[in-house]
Amino acid sequence: MSQYKTVWVRAGRQKKEEKKLLGKGKKLVDDPHQADIAELATLIETACNSLHEEGYDIISILPSVSGHSQKGVMSQGGYGFGFSITDGAVITARRRATD
Repeated sequence: MSQYKTVWVRAGRQKKEEKKLLGKGKKLVDDPHQADIAELATLIETACNSLHEEGYDIISILPSVSGHSQKGVMSQGGYGFGFSITDGAVITARRRATD
């Protein structure tokens, strides 16, 4: 069995309300600019508990991010900006020493 183990957990997108077509009611859609951090925290906790049960100690939890950009047009020219979104976390663990 391996001495080290790495697990990646993926964050879902935060939901936001948007008006339906023709303004009749609202619907929940994924917000492309925000991760669901509460869901990510639950996934990290579940993964860490599983690793512990398998006999591993957690060494580190590192966020993984993805970069994005957006551009648009205004009356006098264009604009653009970049941003990053947390898309998950990498959990590294080491097998517990047995006495």
